[in-house]
Amino acid sequence: MKNPPVRCMARRVLVAAAVATMAAGCGGGSGGGVLPLLPSAPPPASPPAEAPPAMSLADKCPTLKGRAFGAGTVTVDDAKVVAAVAAQPAYCVVTASFKGSGLRFEARLPTSGWNGKLAFIGGGGFDGQLPKASDPQFSPSIFSERYATIGTNGGYDHGGPADAGYFAAAFAADPAKLLDFTQQSEHRALPPGKEVISAFFGNAPARSYFEGCSMGGHDALMQAQRFPGDFDGIVARAPAGNIMGLFMQFNRIAKRVRTPANTLDPAKQTLLADAVLAQCDALDGVADGIVARPAACNYDPTPLRCAGGGDTGDSCLSDAQIGTVNTITSAVATSDNAWSHPGYNFGLENTAEGWGSYIWPQAALGGNSVQGMFSDGFVRSFITQDPGFDTLTWNPDQWLARMGVIGALFSAADPDLSGLHARGAKLIMWNGTNDTSVSARDTSRYYDQVVSTLGRQKADDTVELFLAPGVGHCYGGPGADKVDLLKAMSTWVEQGVPASAQKLVQRKVDAASGAVALSRPMCKYPAYPRYKGAGDVNDAASFDCVN
Repeated sequence: MKNPPVRCMARRVLVAAAVATMAAGCGGGSGGGVLPLLPSAPPPASPPAEAPPAMSLADKCPTLKGRAFGAGTVTVDDAKVVAAVAAQPAYCVVTASFKGSGLRFEARLPTSGWNGKLAFIGGGGFDGQLPKASDPQFSPSIFSERYATIGTNGGYDHGGPADAGYFAAAFAADPAKLLDFTQQSEHRALPPGKEVISAFFGNAPARSYFEGCSMGGHDALMQAQRFPGDFDGIVARAPAGNIMGLFMQFNRIAKRVRTPANTLDPAKQTLLADAVLAQCDALDGVADGIVARPAACNYDPTPLRCAGGGDTGDSCLSDAQIGTVNTITSAVATSDNAWSHPGYNFGLENTAEGWGSYIWPQAALGGNSVQGMFSDGFVRSFITQDPGFDTLTWNPDQWLARMGVIGALFSAADPDLSGLHARGAKLIMWNGTNDTSVSARDTSRYYDQVVSTLGRQKADDTVELFLAPGVGHCYGGPGADKVDLLKAMSTWVEQGVPASAQKLVQRKVDAASGAVALSRPMCKYPAYPRYKGAGDVNDAASFDCVN
C-alpha cells in the first residue's frame, strides 16, 4: 500500500477520536478508509444581554430641550421636571417658541398617570404671559385627572397688569402680534403642542378640550366659531365674545365715573345695594343677599333721588349719580347698530367682587377704574392708534370704519355654530350674574342668538349656558362659584350626557377652612335656582331649577 501524503497523515492524528468512517481515504490503499474530522464545537453561548431599562418620563423630559416641532417652526426652549405641589402632580414643563414670532406656549405633561387627554387653557386680560391652570377659574379635574395642558402667551410677552404699560396694549401696533392675540394663538399652538405631547408620551391625546375665562372665554368662543375642528369640547367661562361692544361700554361707564360728582362713595353704594336687595333679593323665594333672578329685577333708582337733584348727603343719590347707575345698567349701541352692549345687572353694588372690581374708580389706578384702564388701552392702541389720544373724547360713531377692521379680527359673537355641531363637538358657557367685566346679559343674549340661528334641537345638542347667581368675574362674590366644568364637558363628550342632565352643584368654599359654605344646583339658562320653601337655605337640595 502506498504511503499517504503528509497532510493525510496529519489529519489521521487529529481524528483519532472520531466516531464515523470516511467514505473515501486521503490516498490510495485498497481498504484503507479514514475517519472524518468532526466540526469544532461552538463556543459556549454568552448569556443574552439585558435590555436597557426603559427611560422614565421624568428622565425623558430634559431630552426634549432643543428639539424642533411643527416642521421646524417651533423650538423647545426648555424642558424640566417640576415636583408635585399639593394637588398638582409632578410635571414635565416644556416651554417652546415660534421662530420669527413672539408666540410662545407652555406644555405641562404629567410624569405619571396621564389620562391620555389634553386641556388647553386660555389666558386673560391683554395676555402677554403664560396662563396657570392653578388659577381659581379653572376646573380642578385638570389636576385630579392628570390632563396634559397647553397655554400660550397670546402672541407676545409682557409682565402682566402689575407692570407699567400693560394696559397700553402697544403690541397691537404689530400686525402679527395683533392677529395672534385676537384670534390665532391657540389655533397655531395646538398642532405643535400635540407633537410635543406625542414625543413625550408616545401617542397623541385621545381627546382635546379647551377651558378659559374672560379673554380666555373670548378665545373659547373664537375656537368654537372660527376653528370648530380644533377641540372636542370647549368650556367658555365669562366669555368676552362681544369684545367690541364690551370695550365700548367700558369707555362709556369710565367716562362717567371719572367725574367725582358722578360716582358713588361707599355709603351711597350701600344705599343703592340695600334698595336693590329689598326689591329683588327674595324673587327666588329666599332673602339671602343674592339676586338670583336678575332678569326679573327691574329696579329703578329714582326713589333714591335727593330733593332737588343735588347731592345733599349719603341718604340719597343726586341726579348725576342716578345717571351713572343708569349708564351702568342700560344698553348702548353705535348708530349703525354694528356694535352694542346690553349693560350690567343690579346687585353687589357695594362689594369688591361686584361693581367694585371693574366699575368704581380706584386710587391705585390714579382715580381710573379697571374698565377705564382696559378701554383706554383698547381705544388708543386698537382703534385710534394714537397713544396720546384723550379717551374722554372718544365717540365710537366717528371710528366705525376702524372698528369694522378690528371687529373682523377680534369679535367672537357669531351665533352660527353649525361647524361645531357638524362634528359633534360641544360648548359649555358659564357666567356670574354679577360680573362687571363680562355681562351675564351679554352672554345670555348670545346664547339666545345661537338658539335662533341653529334651532332648538341643534342648539341643545351643541351648547348649554349656565348662570351663577351672586358671582362676580370668573369667581368670587357671595354666590356659589365653584364647579368642575371640564369634568362636565368630558362626561358630555365621552358618555353623551349633557351637563344639564348631570345634576351638577355649584359650591361656595370657605377660604380659611375649606368647608362648603353654600351650594346651589347649576341650572341651565333660562332656569334659576328657586328655594323650595323648606330646608337649609345653604344647601342645594333645598332648591329646584325653575324657569
